[in-house]
Amino acid sequence: MSYYDKKKRHIELSNLLKSYSKQYYIFDDPSVSDSEYDLLYKELLEIEEEFPELKTSDSPSQTVGAKILKNSKKVTHATPMLSLENAYSEEDISNFIDRVRKILKTENIDWVLEPKLDGLSASIIYKNGVLVSASTRGDGTVGEDVTPNVLSVDCIPKKIEKTPSNIEIRGEIVMLKSDFQQLNKQREEKGEKLFANPRNAAAGSLRQLDSRITASRKLTFFAYSMISDSKDIATQIDVLNVLKSFGFTVSDNIMLCKNQAEAFEFYKQIERQRSELEYDIDGMVYKVNDLSFQRKLGASTKFPRHSIAYKFPAEKAQTTVLNIITQVGRTGSITPVAELKPVTVGGVVVSRATLHNKDEVEKRDIRVGDRVVLQRAGDVIPQILYPILNERPTNSVPFNFPMTCPCCESALIKEEKEVAIKCINLNCKAQLLERLKHFVSKSAFNIEGLGEQNVRFLFENEIVKSPVDIFYIEERNKELHIENADGWGKQSVENLFKSINAARTISLDRFIYSLGIPQVGRAVSKLIANFFQTYSHFLDCIKNREGKKLSEIHGIGFSIANDFSTFFDNENNLKIIQELCGDGISRGVIDVIGIESFEKNIFSGQSIVFTGSFKKFSREEAKRLAEKFGGRAASSVSSKTSLLVAGEGAGQKLNQAKELGIKIVSEDDFIKIISTSEE
Repeated sequence: MSYYDKKKRHIELSNLLKSYSKQYYIFDDPSVSDSEYDLLYKELLEIEEEFPELKTSDSPSQTVGAKILKNSKKVTHATPMLSLENAYSEEDISNFIDRVRKILKTENIDWVLEPKLDGLSASIIYKNGVLVSASTRGDGTVGEDVTPNVLSVDCIPKKIEKTPSNIEIRGEIVMLKSDFQQLNKQREEKGEKLFANPRNAAAGSLRQLDSRITASRKLTFFAYSMISDSKDIATQIDVLNVLKSFGFTVSDNIMLCKNQAEAFEFYKQIERQRSELEYDIDGMVYKVNDLSFQRKLGASTKFPRHSIAYKFPAEKAQTTVLNIITQVGRTGSITPVAELKPVTVGGVVVSRATLHNKDEVEKRDIRVGDRVVLQRAGDVIPQILYPILNERPTNSVPFNFPMTCPCCESALIKEEKEVAIKCINLNCKAQLLERLKHFVSKSAFNIEGLGEQNVRFLFENEIVKSPVDIFYIEERNKELHIENADGWGKQSVENLFKSINAARTISLDRFIYSLGIPQVGRAVSKLIANFFQTYSHFLDCIKNREGKKLSEIHGIGFSIANDFSTFFDNENNLKIIQELCGDGISRGVIDVIGIESFEKNIFSGQSIVFTGSFKKFSREEAKRLAEKFGGRAASSVSSKTSLLVAGEGAGQKLNQAKELGIKIVSEDDFIKIISTSEE
């Protein structure tokens, strides 16, 4: 991958990671698992290690949490609230301990192991023993003021006796498992949406605009850190004891360890007990006990150097397969799904798990009635690991994959070199419904009020048969009166119309993603949008049947380009997007905004010749760069040549350029010119 590709990937990763952090820290609604986030973050670090100049002050590697919402009351932390570096293996821990020993120049280090609580970090400030302020972590520098809500939490002391004049207590606000179950039971009785897990419930409760709602939900605050001017506290264990004496709740699952072996044994012990604890944790924090050592170790811009979080593997559980059904996806793929006896895994009740495809079911030999081992991959997606064969019922039989579509009964096919078995009937109602659900989803048109239940209602009542129909609902409702149907109301219908009208303008990448083209997810949609830049260029390509050109884009292979091309070979698909967006002559019902070009036309009207070999881009990429910035890549040097970019081994063309007095730059100079224009 060339330098320019790495730079583009770095920008893409930065934007993704910032978006995911905002969903997690601000909206309490994580859109990816921790493991997915960590993989992307690791890739970002690898790029920054190779090209340090890409590491800017706002890179996810240099920031904590996420910026709080503009309309929130803000609190600036006197001392930054940093996050913790993650470890996933004993080797990671050994490397961390070796780094600490090297900096401190000693082998004799005591470690405190504390549970890594899965909640919301909070800072509470006391002046003259009285609670005066409370805030969330936010981006580590500025947090959200939640003082009234924290004052409503029973277990947090409102006054502390015999304390320094100013003191800051830090810890984690969580909801105990029993309190979470009780809250969801109450919400279910009222017909309200259930919380997915205790962390979401705790975060959502703490950040209520009305503190009376917070007070009505039982939250628990576990304290683990204290910032004060006291000279009498020398160790982390001292800190925890003082916090207890002040009346704060401190976890019982903490241990002072003298060496790595002792620490690892305690880590394994808590891992075994994890499901039995009264609160959710996702690892153990290794923390240097001596506070003078902590001060000497200091911190990076993001992590303290004295602590690290050793994450647990995905939590496992056992349950029974009650049934195996098949579902039809938006691309026609038939997916087997196991219906399970409900079981709690990592704080979430799991009752279904995908079995992926026919080959996977046969390979693992999952059967109805089997006792199976289940985990939530990345603590998010339910996944069956294997059946417990010695507990298999004597009358069990292998699962027989259907020969026909479970929805439309069309014959199923398996294409050459493909794993998936598909229904190829484009009018299959299950596929049409799934495409509509995808079209209105959060990463596509993001139409609030069109959740699965409402989409199904509109589809089954033939109000919406295709994406185009969505934008005519308001007009048709003069006759339909949807507000009179069960589950609807005047206000919900009005809100739906507002959301639909707000969605009439969409970015090109989200529009491409909304179409549900096989293999074209969010990342690929962005690559395609960057390639076309405008909707008109995108439309020209598909009308001219030039979709296979996409294989020229770095990161998009022939397989994706072929699926893209095949999708638009279908006249119905082409008709739908022309009805949505217009055909270049008449307007449609939505406006698609192209990628805003941030590049200046620095090479406008110039003829550029590339000669020699380059390290940071290929010859084809060089040509695209010249065109992207307004120039034209030429193959030979002439009096009309404006610029020659000389790589290693440049020969005759370089000499010709010198003779003609043409401006000559190196590969690095060329990149600097482009980089300057992008700033």
